[in-house]
Amino acid sequence: MIRARKRTRTEAKKRYAKLLRRWEAAQYLLEVHGLRFAPATLAKFACLSTGPEICFVNTLPFYRPAGLDFWAKKQIGKPTPRARKDSYDRNRSAPRQLQESA
Repeated sequence: MIRARKRTRTEAKKRYAKLLRRWEAAQYLLEVHGLRFAPATLAKFACLSTGPEICFVNTLPFYRPAGLDFWAKKQIGKPTPRARKDSYDRNRSAPRQLQESA
């Protein structure tokens, strides 16, 4: 298991170029924001248009650190004292009558 320490934005600016390849973007998100995404997951997000902003050089996808920072901040929710209610019913396979009587 790889443990990455959180880097500040200025430290990351010195270490990373202005445009990051997909594997570098995944590493950047882990080191700076603590978000673990595989490069393949970022590719899937790109196909679904739900990921960070991409710019293409010829046909190669690149990510800007500022775009990654903006997207990561949107992904991280606000702190809350309550847990989120789970909408998934764990006894879906049980007949309805058994669920109501329990």
